[in-house]
Amino acid sequence: MKKKLACFLVAMFVVTINNNLFAQNKELKVNEIPQDVKDVLDEYLKILSEAKTLDEAGLNIVKVCAGHLVNSSGVISSDIKPYSLKKDWENVKFYKVPAVITRCVYSPNDYDGFQETLFEGDKYKIWIAKKDGTAGMPAPIPIIKPKTGKPKVISNIGSL
Repeated sequence: MKKKLACFLVAMFVVTINNNLFAQNKELKVNEIPQDVKDVLDEYLKILSEAKTLDEAGLNIVKVCAGHLVNSSGVISSDIKPYSLKKDWENVKFYKVPAVITRCVYSPNDYDGFQETLFEGDKYKIWIAKKDGTAGMPAPIPIIKPKTGKPKVISNIGSL
């Protein structure tokens, strides 16, 4: 009986912790997203769509990226460019620019990066629509807005 009670208490603890963690996430309407966050999203897509080469995209993208995407020297991380950035750069042509937002999930007090590249603030995970006639689901682009300073695109690029 004690073993069952202990298992039940552990299960209740896990469920309570899990519910508290996910309760922080909130679905936002498009008009509830701060304009500076939308501006960074559009700037990211503009840089990708106007870059003639992947190298050009890699140079320009650091203006709007932070966290693990940018190394401590302030350039795009070497493991990001040939994979995640390349995927977004090649596939941005399938998405509407400027962005048409289909969904946004807000998470307060999030972060990305480590030590010199640590970037903290409120996270807006924004899904953007594809061009008309293009098959596939909207793609998520996460943006963190710090308490002070300009919002930045962070983590999980390569979803386009």
